Amino acid sequence: MTNETNAQRIRELYEAVNAKNLEVIAGFGAPESEWLDVPFDYRATGERAIIDPWKNWFNIFPDATCEVRSLIALEDYVIAQGIGRGTHSGVFNSPAGEIQPTGRKMEVQFCDVYRLKDGKIMRADSYFDFYSLLKRLTLEAA
Repeated sequence: MTNETNAQRIRELYEAVNAKNLEVIAGFGAPESEWLDVPFDYRATGERAIIDPWKNWFNIFPDATCEVRSLIALEDYVIAQGIGRGTHSGVFNSPAGEIQPTGRKMEVQFCDVYRLKDGKIMRADSYFDFYSLLKRLTLEAA
């Protein structure tokens, strides 16, 4: 697939995320797909590797959105950088422990690196600023 085709596929992924279109998000998975949330060292593999992390995120932040600020494609790879936003409405089982819903708004910087094959995500590495997210949800409670 071309650079532009792969870039368009990842734009479609974020459009589906913002619309909470679980069927479209699930369609990015393949039997050999892998997902890694780098800050959590959380790994998912297989057909549900793409949808399950997003479903978990939506359980924590039901109104979650992703504003992609830059996106670049090079052959099978696409890198997207942006800001994730949402309201903390669900229990967050984080590396720092269980965080009960706070009702607080959050913003978190992210950088996602994708490798695609035939329009499917073979590998996704998601990097985001967990410390700032944790601080926003817990440490600023004073």
